Amino acid sequence: MRTKPNQKKTIHRQTQQSTRKSRIKTQKRVLYIGNLENNSRKDILRSFRFYGPIKRLWVSKCGTYAFIEYRDPADAHFARCRLNGGTIGEGSDKKIIVDWADIQ
Repeated sequence: MRTKPNQKKTIHRQTQQSTRKSRIKTQKRVLYIGNLENNSRKDILRSFRFYGPIKRLWVSKCGTYAFIEYRDPADAHFARCRLNGGTIGEGSDKKIIVDWADIQ
C-alpha cells in the first residue's frame, strides 16, 4: 500500500517529535542555582514552580546556592533555558546561574 505525500510528512513529523521528547527524557532533572542573594525558599519556588512540578528543593545554609529537582526532565530543561541569567525576588539586580547539577 502506498502512502500519500501528506501522510509521509505527518509520519516524519511524529517521528521527529517522539525523538525530541525521548532526548529530553534522558536528560537530568536536577538543577544547580548559583549566585543567589539570600533569597527565601518562597522566592525560589515562586520563580521555578512556573515551569513544572518540583520534587525537591535544597538551599544552602548561607543561602547563596541551591539545588532543585523537577519531576519531569523537560520541565527542568525549560527552566534552565529560561531562568539562567535572570533574577529572583523583587528589587534584585544580581543575575542567577542555572545549570545542570553535577551529582555523583
